[in-house]
Amino acid sequence: MEDFVPGGDGDPDPSRTFQSYRAQALSNANRAGDILWPGDFQLTEAQKAKVDGDIYEMMEAAVLWNAAAAWNHFMDTGVWTSLVFKQPPSAVPTPARKVAIVKMARGADTTKLLNEKARAEYRAFETALEAKGMELRLSTPDILGLRIPDPMPPGFQPFLSPLAGLSSANQLELETAWQGIQGALEGRHFLFAIAVKTSTRSDRLYQALFEANVLKYILGYVLRGPAIRFHAHLETFANADVKGRYRAASMTSLLAGGTPTKAIDLTYQAVSPRDTAQLILDELPSFPL
Repeated sequence: MEDFVPGGDGDPDPSRTFQSYRAQALSNANRAGDILWPGDFQLTEAQKAKVDGDIYEMMEAAVLWNAAAAWNHFMDTGVWTSLVFKQPPSAVPTPARKVAIVKMARGADTTKLLNEKARAEYRAFETALEAKGMELRLSTPDILGLRIPDPMPPGFQPFLSPLAGLSSANQLELETAWQGIQGALEGRHFLFAIAVKTSTRSDRLYQALFEANVLKYILGYVLRGPAIRFHAHLETFANADVKGRYRAASMTSLLAGGTPTKAIDLTYQAVSPRDTAQLILDELPSFPL
């Protein structure tokens, strides 16, 4: 996939599913293994599952990056140029409303994205808990949707251009782009987070609920930003009551009183890269700030 991002402009068949791309990747790996180690190559189910999940997350992050680049071009010019993604009907060209959709690498620290003032506020909160022998760490979701600050810090420049494909260099850019925007954000810049799951194991499902509640509390209460939205994207709902589990109420909405809301705002079966990107694009005009 060096020459295109699955589901985006340049893809010979952008209607394909995540599964079809990953099946081809597995086939390629098996064929290469048979050539390099004939008669002595075999992938275990655990190895295939691990890589399968990584590819799924990488493809989603890439297509969302390119959808955001199409949005940003429209915000700056008023011209919609993507041939695959549709212009959201209610989108209003506004240069100050550009976004970055960022893949957070495994082990990345979300607090490093905060500017000096916001980090001090978070550190004061963290220190108060530590004094009582407790902690509540800001979790790191798989993907973050961010409002690009205006004026735009230089580290956000890459998010204005689409990725040409999923070459090794572009995969590295996806994994490391978050490092270039460290120290740039306040609570108000966080729009949404996405937990990308290929497993419906109970422990994996509850992980997203914990992340959602922690993010919403720290960003909304400690850093006084608007309510971040949280998505759970799964390829399948089989073998688990996914929608039932994700009916859980947001703890912050219960603390605030008024109308309760869900911790997981949207539970989405992400089958196709193109359709998943369009879902996010169509939501962007609904953020009031």
